[in-house]
Amino acid sequence: MRILIIGAGISGLAAALALVRMGHEVRLLERADGLHEVGAGLQLGPNAMRVLGQLGVAEQVIAAGQRPQAITLRDGRSAREILKVPLGDAALRRWGARYVTLHRADLVAVLASALEATQPGALVTGCAVEQIDSAAAQVVTADGQTLSADLIIGADGIHSRVRTALFGPETPRFTGHVAWRALVAVDKTDPAAPPAGVGAWLGPRRHAVTYRVRPNLVNFVGVTEQSDWREEGWNLPGDPERLRAEFSGWDAITRLLARAEAPLRWALHDRKPMRAWHKGRTVLIGDACHPMLPFLAQGAAMGVEDGYMLARLLPMAADDATIDAALARFFALRQPRTARVQANARANGVDFHEGNPLATLAMRLPLGRAASARPDAVMARWDWLYGGGPVPSNRRDLA
Repeated sequence: MRILIIGAGISGLAAALALVRMGHEVRLLERADGLHEVGAGLQLGPNAMRVLGQLGVAEQVIAAGQRPQAITLRDGRSAREILKVPLGDAALRRWGARYVTLHRADLVAVLASALEATQPGALVTGCAVEQIDSAAAQVVTADGQTLSADLIIGADGIHSRVRTALFGPETPRFTGHVAWRALVAVDKTDPAAPPAGVGAWLGPRRHAVTYRVRPNLVNFVGVTEQSDWREEGWNLPGDPERLRAEFSGWDAITRLLARAEAPLRWALHDRKPMRAWHKGRTVLIGDACHPMLPFLAQGAAMGVEDGYMLARLLPMAADDATIDAALARFFALRQPRTARVQANARANGVDFHEGNPLATLAMRLPLGRAASARPDAVMARWDWLYGGGPVPSNRRDLA
């Protein structure tokens, strides 16, 4: 089929690569004049890495990123360990793939390079879509071109224009949480360097996450509760002094933040699961249809899963009946999983900010505080997430 994808973020690139590998003709339209990814890190769980393996890029992604050995939950003030989830080889054995952290721009570069090698010229930058006819699968670009296809895929993110064109405007709910992020250059031997692996630092009304995206580059995300600022945007500058004040007394974090020069912040908004993702010959994927709060680190992974699953379900020949059936099947398979991820991320946002995070987490874990002595018990809690998805783990005991 001839397929137009609007938005060359991670979801759009993954979908494009999956579709061209299936034999479809793809045009990936990006409004910006290039893939100028903002500075940010991301985490890719084994569920996403198995999909990237099917797309033939897992090794390149692993080479571009870091391989943390554990996710460690700590008390923010004392740095005392609360719980550890093993990763590394343990994740490979249990879930069939590694856990990777990397710079968002490095993942985009790997996907874009693979797409260009598979279908040269598929990516078109500087092409803004202004009008969408979902029934006819046509778009009109800002420069007056009318482009036709058999299917349109809206992968244009949290503020999706395609979603608005299909279903009208929405009113998301402000959560009361404001997220800060910064990339901090810090050598591993520097006293300001956080412990290795993914660290989740918890405390009353705030938490922080740290992990490396490159050997000497740490990604920091901090979430606080405030009501005086509600703007939802990814690139809005924040005051570094206020950020440091927000985590005053958290010695390990404040040492790192002393190196942070230009933090960004955004207000976190929550959205209910949608009742439909497609209309006519136009379908949504990724943040355009199921934006995630960041408390489960699955936003990118869900977009990667979407693109692969949609490519597997679409027919090779285009007619209204077969396309509609494929899109309905796509929604039926993907919506329950993405809604569960959204709900778990929402719950984590509450748990992480409890006054006594150790007690809260102990109540929610299968074996309570004793779980740290039983790594398999801790890992079992995440089998549905890291062992599931469109390329499930091949371990029979996780089925």
